[in-house]
Amino acid sequence: MKLVKQDSRGCQYQLSSQEAKSLRLLVDQFPVAEQLPVKISKSDPEALEREKLLNESLADHREKLKQQSAALVEPGKFKTSGKHQVFRISQEKREVMLQILNDIRVESWRALGEPEDLENCAVNLPQDKFKYYYFMYQAGYFQYHFLNVEGQAGEN
Repeated sequence: MKLVKQDSRGCQYQLSSQEAKSLRLLVDQFPVAEQLPVKISKSDPEALEREKLLNESLADHREKLKQQSAALVEPGKFKTSGKHQVFRISQEKREVMLQILNDIRVESWRALGEPEDLENCAVNLPQDKFKYYYFMYQAGYFQYHFLNVEGQAGEN
């Protein structure tokens, strides 16, 4: 994945056909895991109400992202150019894409049991959990390329 153009309307990326397919499949999976409730404090008696409000707000935000996710990677967003796919995204939609990719990474990490050692967590990983390992790393790959706009823009 490579940034090929950046202007006031947004960014244009060149992806291999496999990268384009992977990005579409990954974002189409959102949300990848069940949202775990947030716990604020066990000792604060008022925390229960704040936790409830926070979890409701997070669920609402997640639902809005889900509604936007399909439109971000619909097939019409990708144009064939030789052996590559060109993907254009506005700055605003790029921020939404980054939120979705970050949620996928965090949800996947949680589904894996919140491992500290990410490099070795795939060893002895149950078959039903491997998809989360894959999602976590794929989301990180795309986040890196969407965030590294300044570094790539100098290469053009």
